[in-house]
Amino acid sequence: MLKLAILCVSVLLFSECRRPEKINLEKIVFHTTRCFGSCPAYHSQIDSNKAFRLFAEYVGNTPDIAINLNNPDTSKMGYFTGTVSNTQYAELENELQLIGLDNLHFDGADCCDGSVKTIIIYYNGKRKVLKSMRPPREADKLISLLRYITESTSTQRTKKIFLIEGE
Repeated sequence: MLKLAILCVSVLLFSECRRPEKINLEKIVFHTTRCFGSCPAYHSQIDSNKAFRLFAEYVGNTPDIAINLNNPDTSKMGYFTGTVSNTQYAELENELQLIGLDNLHFDGADCCDGSVKTIIIYYNGKRKVLKSMRPPREADKLISLLRYITESTSTQRTKKIFLIEGE
């Protein structure tokens, strides 16, 4: 009986300690929508070769939304291309590995006043769409990282118009 108990505990411990499947990121798309305030509207894509494309539909120029809610910064709006840094790409891959993509779900909420976040991830031959105005807490770091990459990646304006999936 004792041997059976030890065997059961061992099986449970080792099954819980399995490493999650390695994430092979093929492409990730990130969208944010405007809100009734000064929320930016971004449509960005990062490919596995670190190529970055951005269509900034609306970017506010007002740090204090009480002053003027519709004050666009047109210098930051339009079509841009660039390359994500090795450090940021590694952070993204690491967060995707830690977050548990196969078990992550958004509720699809898109009502009220707030920015809807949409993430479309191609990984390990799969495609996953996550969309909500109120994403779960476990996605906060991923969303912050995607927003940071979108806003800080060095880009060049392009006259070439492109579509980003889900736009």
